[in-house]
Amino acid sequence: MDNLKAFNTLFDRYFANLYSYSLKYIRDEHLAEEAMMDLMFWVWDKRHQIQVQGEFKHYIFRAAKNATIKAVRKKAMETCSVETIENILSLSSENADNRLISKELEAKYLQELELLSPQRKVVFRMSREEQLSHAEIAATLDISIHTVKNHIKFSLNQLRKSFARYRDAALALTAGILLLF
Repeated sequence: MDNLKAFNTLFDRYFANLYSYSLKYIRDEHLAEEAMMDLMFWVWDKRHQIQVQGEFKHYIFRAAKNATIKAVRKKAMETCSVETIENILSLSSENADNRLISKELEAKYLQELELLSPQRKVVFRMSREEQLSHAEIAATLDISIHTVKNHIKFSLNQLRKSFARYRDAALALTAGILLLF
């Protein structure tokens, strides 16, 4: 059963449901599709090594959950800081719209940081503004690396939710800036 027909059967049976599942959490059609395609190819590639206990359906959805989390983390790592956006804006035209958007984003960022708990705020700033590693933060604050990771993960999720309405504007602005160069 090591053939294209077997892969197509696997794909037809699970892909649509996995894609829908992932899309509920990612809310980005391209990223959800890419994550689930990667998962399908991974499952096919590892089909001889995978040992499923219970139903395959439960296994594949658990794998989809992990692939979705991985895709979200990857996307989070690809986001850039407010300072980076400001630097890009300063290189492009200094028109009023760009300055207004930049100031609004900065104000929103600072406002959202203030909503974090004191510990999360300290950990997040050490990570993003001081660019300290998780280990350095943990050592400085005398907390575990796992706690540091959890604080950063929670903070990023909160910021991502808060900035969701700015995503389209930021993408359009970035695309416009890239066309200038």
